[in-house]
Amino acid sequence: MYTIENMTTTNEWTDNGSITHYHFEFGFDGKEEYLAQTDGWKTEYKELSKRIRQHKLYRKPSKRPADMDGWQNLCTLSTLQEKARLMNAMRVQAKAEAGRRMVALQQVA
Repeated sequence: MYTIENMTTTNEWTDNGSITHYHFEFGFDGKEEYLAQTDGWKTEYKELSKRIRQHKLYRKPSKRPADMDGWQNLCTLSTLQEKARLMNAMRVQAKAEAGRRMVALQQVA
């Protein structure tokens, strides 16, 4: 997962609902560190995706464990999906930031 120095969120209300914007300040210093953090992100996202798929199956009562309530499953699924959206926003911004830093280093050299 990426090392985050600072994270801010803003909510924008439109006619279609709420839009959340994320802004991250990353703590990686070089290409190797960025790639290592990207590998950690991929591993965590893979596990998160697996959990989301599992909870989507649980929407059907016949597939759900006996001790799990339907509402509990929906709340858990919603939380997992929000975390996936946050992680994707983080990935997009980290990739853009890494590109900016590479261009800056090339201009200095």
